[in-house]
Amino acid sequence: MDEPDNFNFNKYWGPADYKPRVVFERGSDMRCVYCGEAAETREHCPSKVFLTKPYPSDLPVVPACAKCNNGFSSDELYTKAFIEAYEQHTSYKSRTLLSERKEVEEARKKFDECVRSGEIHFDNRISRILMKLAVCHMTYELTTGFYDDSWEGVPEYVSYTFRPNMTSEEIESWDEFIIMNDNILPIIGSRVFNHIYVLEPVLTALDDSGQVIKKPFMVMDWTDVQDNNYRYVCWLDKIHMNIMIVIDEFLFAKIVFKQKNNPSEGG
Repeated sequence: MDEPDNFNFNKYWGPADYKPRVVFERGSDMRCVYCGEAAETREHCPSKVFLTKPYPSDLPVVPACAKCNNGFSSDELYTKAFIEAYEQHTSYKSRTLLSERKEVEEARKKFDECVRSGEIHFDNRISRILMKLAVCHMTYELTTGFYDDSWEGVPEYVSYTFRPNMTSEEIESWDEFIIMNDNILPIIGSRVFNHIYVLEPVLTALDDSGQVIKKPFMVMDWTDVQDNNYRYVCWLDKIHMNIMIVIDEFLFAKIVFKQKNNPSEGG
């Protein structure tokens, strides 16, 4: 594996007009990654509710306005409590979120209703948080602002499932690299370059000259925020932003945003 060099990943390297949207810097013209308004607070991505202590020392942060920063807390706690209720039900993990907050009670009640119906229904509160996390990650990693940007995205779909509903092959597929090509290479200097590698497998077959065939290719690896608790990967093509998130190795989600008014569609 060869890792790209000549980049300082602790410094912003992208175009100047992107900087207020991807760098948290007090006293600067920061813009909220969620609504585009002036940002006066920092937002952890992911939120600490999805992690355990001790928290990572280098947890990513992005600019957010106070309204957005506080506006997701209730549904984040609900989402975490729903995951833990399911984990406890399947004995996947024995830990439980010790809280008397109403969101925890609501999540457990909703999960019990799902158990009685025999089906885990799609939940809009969980979907909302997955979209929020996706916006946060793609803004931080891809140097691409969601609002007030030349690339404006609109949600296309959110898909998620839980470990008990997956085959072993499906679970293993979520450990695979993302194969890179010219259409999905990010802006030079984006933080995601820290997770792009060049692989050069040696094939056993020989070419016509008798030389061993080597075919290097680039891959993107997952970002492990905290082992077994949270990981994600995201990439941008000409039309879509793609984000995959795994929480507790139990919830597996893919979120896709589509470019608004895509010129290729004549819109």
